[in-house]
Amino acid sequence: MYASIEELVSDATSKNLPISELVIQAECKDMNVSRNDVWRKMKHNLDTMRLAVSRGAHGIGVYSKTGLTGGDAVKIKDYRKSRKTLSGDMIMSAVQSAIATNEVNAAMGVVCATPTAGSSGTLPGVLFTLEKRLGLDEEQMVRFLFTAGGFGMVIANNACIAGATGGCQAEVGSASGMGAAAAVEVAGGTPRQSANAMAIAISNLLGLVCDPIAGLVEVP
Repeated sequence: MYASIEELVSDATSKNLPISELVIQAECKDMNVSRNDVWRKMKHNLDTMRLAVSRGAHGIGVYSKTGLTGGDAVKIKDYRKSRKTLSGDMIMSAVQSAIATNEVNAAMGVVCATPTAGSSGTLPGVLFTLEKRLGLDEEQMVRFLFTAGGFGMVIANNACIAGATGGCQAEVGSASGMGAAAAVEVAGGTPRQSANAMAIAISNLLGLVCDPIAGLVEVP
């Protein structure tokens, strides 16, 4: 797998391929399996995500064994019906899917770690909102996950994705960057634009490093 974002973007650009396709090819080679096997496994991940989102927002919702968390996805779903949200329904749709997945995880349900169980709600929040917003088909949604996974692997190989090691910034920050990069690709963006989207998402969560260029407080 790729060691850096620059390597990933450069290879995709030189071969005129989307990031998702490079990741599929790399997986086939590294795991010595067929393309159908790799695709089937990622499709299973997609199905797992969809079930978690549905379960978390169904009926009265799901609750953790301790009772500390649960039911918020259903509250958000009901609130969306009022159409009084300040940020609009698209944002709240993403929040609902993310919270639903997180609550299923807290209740010891089945989720897809992206990249960790603690951040498992982030990618579904982005993906299932884009499904409605952009009219994504199944192939595009599976490719979204391959793209996200490719960027996530680079993070995992160079930094950390575990909340126990790097805190929520490590896992949710990684997931946000992965989601941003994949969202750009399914929206028709270039590999370079996907990389930029990831950088912006991670910078926003980790905090911008203030290093004024030429002594002028203009960048960042």
